Amino acid sequence: MTEPAAETAVTSGDLVVRAVLRTDVGLVRSENQDFGSYTTPAEEHRSHPGGRLLIVADGMGGHRGGATASRLAAETVKKQYLDSETTDVASALRDALTRANARIFSEAQANPDLRGMGTTTSALAVRNGEGWFGHVGDSRIYRVRNDEIKQLTEDHSLVASMVREGLITAKEAETHPRRNVLQRSMGVSEDVEIDVHGPFELQEGDTFILCSDGLHGLVKEPELKDVAKLPIDQAADEFVKRALDRGAPDNVTVIVARVERGFPEAVVEGDETLSDTLLEKTQEISADAFDATVKDVKNVKDQDQIDTAPIPAMAIVEAMKETPGEQTLDVPPPPAPPSPSPSLGMTFAKKLLLLVVVLIAAAGAWLYWAH
Repeated sequence: MTEPAAETAVTSGDLVVRAVLRTDVGLVRSENQDFGSYTTPAEEHRSHPGGRLLIVADGMGGHRGGATASRLAAETVKKQYLDSETTDVASALRDALTRANARIFSEAQANPDLRGMGTTTSALAVRNGEGWFGHVGDSRIYRVRNDEIKQLTEDHSLVASMVREGLITAKEAETHPRRNVLQRSMGVSEDVEIDVHGPFELQEGDTFILCSDGLHGLVKEPELKDVAKLPIDQAADEFVKRALDRGAPDNVTVIVARVERGFPEAVVEGDETLSDTLLEKTQEISADAFDATVKDVKNVKDQDQIDTAPIPAMAIVEAMKETPGEQTLDVPPPPAPPSPSPSLGMTFAKKLLLLVVVLIAAAGAWLYWAH
C-alpha cells in the first residue's frame, strides 16, 4: 500500500515549492527501509537557513539496521538544518549530513544488532529562487525543466565509477551483478565525503524528483520525464504504480516537488493551524479556571454556614452559550436566606456581591479567550 501523502506550500521568494511524498514497501521486501521527509511552512519560517528541505534516504544493514539508519539520517538532517545558526544553505546542508553520519555510526557502535548499518541520503534545499543539494549514496535527485530531464546527483556506486572510467556502458551498468555495491554511504564509517552543490537558479515549472533506487532502477529517465508532467500528486502515484507493475523487488520512495508562482500568504498556512490549536487549549484552560473559581467562592460560603443555594458553574456556561457574542450573563438570584441578624445580613450582602463580581469577571475572561 502507498502511504498517505502530505501536501503543503511554502514561498521561495516569489516562487512557491509544492511537494508530495509517496513510499511503498514493494512486492518482495517485508520491511520498508526507505524514509522520506520534508519541512513544514512553520518549521521553515523560524529556521536560519530557511527555505524548503526535502530528504530521501534508503537504508541497508540487517532486519533493523536499514530502517533505523534511514530514519536517523532523515530526522537528523532535518533537525540539524533547521537548528543551524548560519544562513548559508550549503554550509547548513554539509553540517547536517555530517552530524547525521556521526549519529548513525555512533548508534551502530553502541548496539550490536545495528552494527554495519548505513543509508543513502539525498537532500534538496530551495530558497529565494535558488536550490542546493547534499548527497551520499545512490538515491537520486532529478530536475525536469521544459522537455529535458537532468540527474543532479552522482551515484556513489561501483558500477557508476566503472561507467565514468569507461570500463562499462551505462546500459551494461543496469544489469551488472554488482550494481548495488556502494562506495560511499552514511553511517558505515566515522567520516564520509559529502557532495554539496549550489546555488543553482530555479525556474517556474521546474519539477524535482527525489527517489530511491527502488524507483530509478525500474523506471528510466524518458519515463520519469513524461510522468513528471502530470500534477505532482498524480505523478507520484504513477511512479509507484509503474515500479509495482514491474515487480518492485525493493522499497520505493519518491518526492515530487514543483516550482510555481505563488503568494506570500501561503507561508502562514501552518501557523494558522498552530493558532487554532492554541485557541482550543486556552478555551479548555479558561473553562477549567472558571469552574475552579466558582468552586472556590462556594467553599467560602459553606465555611461561613450561609444557607444559600449554590450557583452551578455549568448553569453559567449554558447561559453564555444562549447569548453568543454578548458579554452579558443572566444569573438567577439565589433564594432569600433565613432572617439573619443585622450584622450577618451585611456580611451576606457583601459576600453575595463579591460572588457576582467574581462570576462576571470569570465569564468575561472566558469569553475574551474564546473569541
